Amino acid sequence: MARRFAFLLVRDFTLSPLSLFIDTLRLAGDEGDRSRRIEFDWEIVGERGLPIRASCGVELLPPKALGHPQKFDHVVVVGGLLATNRSLSSEKEAFLLRAAEKGVPLTALCTGSFVLARYGLLDGYSAAVS
Repeated sequence: MARRFAFLLVRDFTLSPLSLFIDTLRLAGDEGDRSRRIEFDWEIVGERGLPIRASCGVELLPPKALGHPQKFDHVVVVGGLLATNRSLSSEKEAFLLRAAEKGVPLTALCTGSFVLARYGLLDGYSAAVS
C-alpha cells in the first residue's frame, strides 16, 4: 500500500519546494518512469473550492475538503514568502493540530518550519532550517 502524503499549502507558498518534493516521490515510487503512484501517493489539501496562491502567482485548487489527517502517513507544510502572514485558516489550523495530536509525522518545506513553530509544534525539539 502506498504511503500517503498530504500537502498543506500556506498562502504565497513557494512552488519549487512543493514540485520538487512531489517529483521526488513520483520518481522514487515507481519503476520505468511511468509516474504510477505505487509506493507513494499525495494530495493537496485545503478548503474545497478555494484556490491557494503560490508566491509566483500560480493558483492550485485542492480536489477535496481537508478531511481527517489520520488517513495520511505524512503531512507536509509548504511555506513561502517571509512577509506573508504565516497563520493558517481555522480549518487548516485544526487539520494541522489534529495531525500532530494523532502522531502523524510533520514535515516543513521552505518557511513551513515557521508555521510549525507558530503553532508550538517545534517546542521541545531541535530543528535545523536553511
